[in-house]
Amino acid sequence: MRVLMVALVVVLALGAFGSTTEAQDSLPVSLFERYIESLRRQTGIPGLSAAIVQDGRVAWEKGFGYQDVGGLVAATPDTPYPIGDLSQTLSATLLLHRCVERSHMDISDDVRRWDPSVGAGGTTIGQLLSHTSPSGDFNYDPARFAGLTAVVEQCAGGAYPQLVADQLLDFLGMSQSVPGADLGDPSSANRGWFSSGALDRYAAVLGRQALPYRIDSRGRPTRGDAALDALDASTGIVSTVRDLARFDAALDDGTLLDAATRSGAWTRVASGQMGLGWFVQDARGERIVWHFGLTRDAYSSLVIKVPARRLTLILLANSDGLVGPPYNLSNGSLTSNLFASVFLSLFVG
Repeated sequence: MRVLMVALVVVLALGAFGSTTEAQDSLPVSLFERYIESLRRQTGIPGLSAAIVQDGRVAWEKGFGYQDVGGLVAATPDTPYPIGDLSQTLSATLLLHRCVERSHMDISDDVRRWDPSVGAGGTTIGQLLSHTSPSGDFNYDPARFAGLTAVVEQCAGGAYPQLVADQLLDFLGMSQSVPGADLGDPSSANRGWFSSGALDRYAAVLGRQALPYRIDSRGRPTRGDAALDALDASTGIVSTVRDLARFDAALDDGTLLDAATRSGAWTRVASGQMGLGWFVQDARGERIVWHFGLTRDAYSSLVIKVPARRLTLILLANSDGLVGPPYNLSNGSLTSNLFASVFLSLFVG
C-alpha cells in the first residue's frame, strides 16, 4: 500500500508537470529517469533496462540497478532478458508479413486449414491473434496463442525458431537476441536448426542474461528460477531493449509490415481488448498499443507505443515487479500500471 500511495503522489505530480506546454516540448527524460528509479526501488526490482524510441531512433536508454545483485553487475541497455509473452508481438508480425501479406493466408481462415491437428473447428487465425473466441469473447490465453506456432511453420515452410531467427532477428540486426532460451541447453532438439557459429553467439548472449529474482514481502531479492523455455508463438525470446528498439523502428517505418497491415494489427477487434498480437486501448486522448510479459518470481517486460506520435517505451526487468501483482494487465487495461502512468503523464500529457 505504501508503494501505491507514494506512486500515486508521483503520478499526480507528473500530471501537473505534463500540463504545461514547456514540459510537453522538452522531452523530460531526466525527470522520467528519477521517477522510474524511484518506482524500481519501491517495487523491489533488482535490475531494469529501459529505452524510449522516437521517430525510429533511440532518444534515450538507460540501465537501473543490477542484472546480477550478488556480483554487483549493473543492468544496461544491452542486458538480455527473457521477454515472455512480449514475444507475441514478434510472432504476430512474422505471421502477418510472411503469410498474410504474401496472400497465402487470410486472418479469417479456420486454424485447421493450416494445422489439421487442431481438434474443434470454427476458430480463425484472427481469433487466436486477438485472444478472442468464436463467440467474440475476449480471454487472454497464452497457451491458446501458442497454437499459431504450427500455423506459421506450415505457412512459411520452416521450423519456428529458425524462421524467427532468419526473418526477424538476423534480418533486423538483433544480434543480442536469442530465439529460445532452450538453445543454451545442449540437449535441446532445436539446436539442430542452427550453425555452430550461431549457437556460440547465442551462448554468449545467454551467458550475460540478467539473473531472475523473487522479491519477498520486505522488498528483498533472492534468486529465482526460470526454465529454459523453448520458443513458440507465445513466449521464449530473449532480447535487450536495444534490440527491441530495432524491431520497433522497423515496424514503424514499414520495413516489416505494410501500413494497411500494421493499422489492422493496431485496431481493436470488436468486443475484444486486442488487435492482432497487440493490446489496443484509448488513453489520454491517444490510441495506445502495448503488450507485456510476466514470468512470476523471475522476469517482466512492457512495451508501450503511441502510434500517432511515433513514440515507444520499452522496459525489461529481472523480477515480476514491472507488471506483476497488483496489476492485472491480462484484462486489457494498461492505466493501472504505475510505470505506464508515469510515461503517459510525462510524454503524452
